[in-house]
Amino acid sequence: MNARPPLLFRPSPLPHLVTLLYVFPHPDDESFGPGPAIARQTREGHDVHVLTLTKGGATKVRHDLGLSVDEMGEVRAKETACAVEALGGTLTILDFPDGGLADLDPRDLEHVVERKIEAVAPDVVVTYAPHGNSVHPDHLVAHAVVKRAYCAACDEMAGRSPRRLAFFTLIEGEIEDNPAGLRGSPRDAIGAVVPFSDADREAGEAALACYETYREVVEAHQPLRQVADGVAFVLFQERYDAPLDSLTDDLHDEG
Repeated sequence: MNARPPLLFRPSPLPHLVTLLYVFPHPDDESFGPGPAIARQTREGHDVHVLTLTKGGATKVRHDLGLSVDEMGEVRAKETACAVEALGGTLTILDFPDGGLADLDPRDLEHVVERKIEAVAPDVVVTYAPHGNSVHPDHLVAHAVVKRAYCAACDEMAGRSPRRLAFFTLIEGEIEDNPAGLRGSPRDAIGAVVPFSDADREAGEAALACYETYREVVEAHQPLRQVADGVAFVLFQERYDAPLDSLTDDLHDEG
């Protein structure tokens, strides 16, 4: 069993509604797996924000459509707005270079994420797991940048700092039919598995349907199949004997 850092804060229940901020690099990242969990959170009354760092214009799909990077980015941005509306969240989409996050000064990205955390004051911040769930370098950059921004916010936002950092992941050894080479985290590293209702799944499917330019990709990979038993998350510097069933449960006290 891999060694894991100790819990830094004492868990305590937080009975009121909370704010969550999902930060992902591309349009569709919020829907290719996390969607039903987001739908559950908004259905329960939580305030969910999605920050997308790029418009996703560099996707190879643009060649089939005869679109430039900028044109494709505008199409994808509209699809993302449709998807996040279907899930019930609030979207902010930026225009950092799709496929080029690793070439940027990471401090520029960190600054943007830190400012968003300050503006939203989320209780929970969510991004990709350390392995990015795939080989895409933008996913790896997003993980590193968001983790740094979260830690900085915990130091700087006295009384308003985030209470939890969660990494969306799949479960190692439990990924079905894996043509895309998806990666997962060991089951003993999973801190939360969020189940969802039929209505939440339907909202997730409606979000995926917004990505008309990715229809073939969605049909081929069926991303919600990978989360049929719940959406899994690793919780940064938290450990429980059994996974939580919600990202809003047992939030630790502010440091």
